[in-house]
Amino acid sequence: MKTVILYSLCFCAAFRVFGQTYYEGTIGPLKFGLKIQKEAQAAALYIPEQGLFEYVLKAPVFGNDSLRAELKEFGTVLTGKIAAETFSGQWKQNGFPSPLALKRVEQLSFLKRPQMPVGPFPYQSENVHFANADRSVQFGGTLTFPKGRGKFPAVVLITGSGQQDRDETLFGHKPFWVIADALSREGFAVLRVDDRGIGETTGKSGTSADYAQDVLAAIDFLKARKEINPQKIGLMGHSEGGMIAPMVAVQSKDVAFIVSLAGLGVGGRELLLKQSDDILAKTGTNATYRGHVQSLNAALYDAAIRLPLEDDIKDSLQVAFDRWLKAQPDAVLGQMGFKSEVGKKNVTRQFDQIGSKWYRYFLKYDPQPNLAKIKIPVLALNGSNDVQVSAKENLAGFEKGLTAAGNKNFKTVELPGLNHLFQTCQKCTTAEYGLLEETFSPEALKLIINWLKQQ
Repeated sequence: MKTVILYSLCFCAAFRVFGQTYYEGTIGPLKFGLKIQKEAQAAALYIPEQGLFEYVLKAPVFGNDSLRAELKEFGTVLTGKIAAETFSGQWKQNGFPSPLALKRVEQLSFLKRPQMPVGPFPYQSENVHFANADRSVQFGGTLTFPKGRGKFPAVVLITGSGQQDRDETLFGHKPFWVIADALSREGFAVLRVDDRGIGETTGKSGTSADYAQDVLAAIDFLKARKEINPQKIGLMGHSEGGMIAPMVAVQSKDVAFIVSLAGLGVGGRELLLKQSDDILAKTGTNATYRGHVQSLNAALYDAAIRLPLEDDIKDSLQVAFDRWLKAQPDAVLGQMGFKSEVGKKNVTRQFDQIGSKWYRYFLKYDPQPNLAKIKIPVLALNGSNDVQVSAKENLAGFEKGLTAAGNKNFKTVELPGLNHLFQTCQKCTTAEYGLLEETFSPEALKLIINWLKQQ
């Protein structure tokens, strides 16, 4: 859930190329960028710490030297005067104005991505299309494979939670493109695919079980390609993708190996409780407050888990919330901001998300039954500073399940200094993802490639 925090702006620093002009400044401690394409009557904003990258403004209104745009989803109106070297105006959110004072820059300081692949490429790249078994979903993706004749080993990349494009574009990074480029340079074919409802793929979002079926369709597509060795098709999944890969492997004998990048080794409920606590702890939140958040989240999650996926559970979540409120001392309600209706609405507005089929399936999911059936080679990686999928518990979960399966060819590795996106991090908060130049650790890539070559 993304929010935009308002602060007054201080000065920072666009260079116009092909009709684009960039302006940069800050909102308090947050970096702020604006891209203007006046001829195209288009504009986009960037607030990297809050996950906004090239957020396209809907129906911006341009005057001779002015811009006005409404961001209804944030309750915000952006107005300003466009000058040769500055953009000056106002960011007014929920009725509270903050001045804007941005300076023109050649390149936004937080958009340096040195690992972005640049051609010419020593491999083939093909835009591909295929469908699932009942043709209810049409998929669009990119298949890269070495030049020359041969039957190449292949890897299907599986994105994490949320609807992602084929490059798993996150916070201005394209990690799946970086991974595909590295693997195809080393002799592997790689298929990366837009998620349902994104890019060239049709369909609506579903549950992790639905996405597992999508991966099965991708495997069938690869099996029919003359460039691919059908005996050497494996899966590499990030985050939820690392949860989906074992789900697919137990359904298909065509899966030759798995690489899990911060995949789930523990149940969804346990993971989400740990995730929220780790994120808050990393930002300096005290243990007492975190304990209250844990208690509330557990109450809501348990209500969501009890009922079938098909049920509308908003009323049940409200009952669970009301019971939790009633059981809390007055001091706790004050500390949590729940003495006001505004504070309570910060919780109730999340009921749609918690009540979605995807979220409830995730809460109920236990990876152990699937892991306990997997005997193919598995490489499970986690960053030591991952606050979304904690390394210790989830790698231990992989070891537990694969050992129960009698798997003799698996390896778990905790990579020091890496975050959830496998970046070498400094503060290691979620807000830092978009501020880091590194897209994917070269050391992690080297480890993956060396392991794949041994399979």
